[in-house]
Amino acid sequence: MSRISLQMYTLRDYTKTLDDLAKTLEKLKEIGFDMLQYSIPDSFCPKEVKARFDALGIRNDSVFCDALKLEERATALLEQCELFGTRYVRINSIPRDLSSTATGYKMFAHYLNEVTRDLKAHGVKLLYHFHSFEFIRCGEECGIDILLKETDPEVVQIIPDTHWIHCGGKAIPDFLNRYSNRYDYVHCKDIGIGKMGSTWEARPIEFAAVGEGNLDWSTILPVCKQNGVLSYAIEQDDCYGRDPFDCVRSSYQFLVKNGVND
Repeated sequence: MSRISLQMYTLRDYTKTLDDLAKTLEKLKEIGFDMLQYSIPDSFCPKEVKARFDALGIRNDSVFCDALKLEERATALLEQCELFGTRYVRINSIPRDLSSTATGYKMFAHYLNEVTRDLKAHGVKLLYHFHSFEFIRCGEECGIDILLKETDPEVVQIIPDTHWIHCGGKAIPDFLNRYSNRYDYVHCKDIGIGKMGSTWEARPIEFAAVGEGNLDWSTILPVCKQNGVLSYAIEQDDCYGRDPFDCVRSSYQFLVKNGVND
């Protein structure tokens, strides 16, 4: 099975109904995907979603839960993990009101340790998705460092996002090596430079198809491979009017060309 996945947020406008989802899955299968990263809407029946994935031989590499609903949804999450044959649950980021202080990150870390006990007992790992704001310095450390230091490494992982690591001012290979024991999946997201802003100091950072932006993938992908990454999930938050399927195809072909599946 391919190691290349797709974070389906990229195609969020093409999965609003089950019929739309089925059509989108067909297009992705034609591109070459047999693994995706899909968050099932509450209005969809997981078994119906699974049937559409199975019909095309596509696997969902993880399931999703809002971070603040982990405890109340523990049983349902374990059932979804069993249904999709995965041992990974993705969550969103730390609540905004906790994200600017070391105390806030420690409180959230303590919460995650408490509510993941059932997941841990069943061998399920939690995947925390970060953005650039977790790199705000809280004294001597950044928020993401505090969160990782304070959480149980046996259950709480991160999904390193190449775009946000760069925006956070860190060298991507260094960050990946520093936390090599805290992730199995990565988000492959490139950085584009937009048109000049109104001032010389403007920083028009954009998203880009993988390999079409300014990140140096020749230094990133070997580190991922060395550290045993299981899923390289393409993600592009905005395609700026370009056909998202075209962007996804370009990203997929770039990763294949650069040996991700070798």
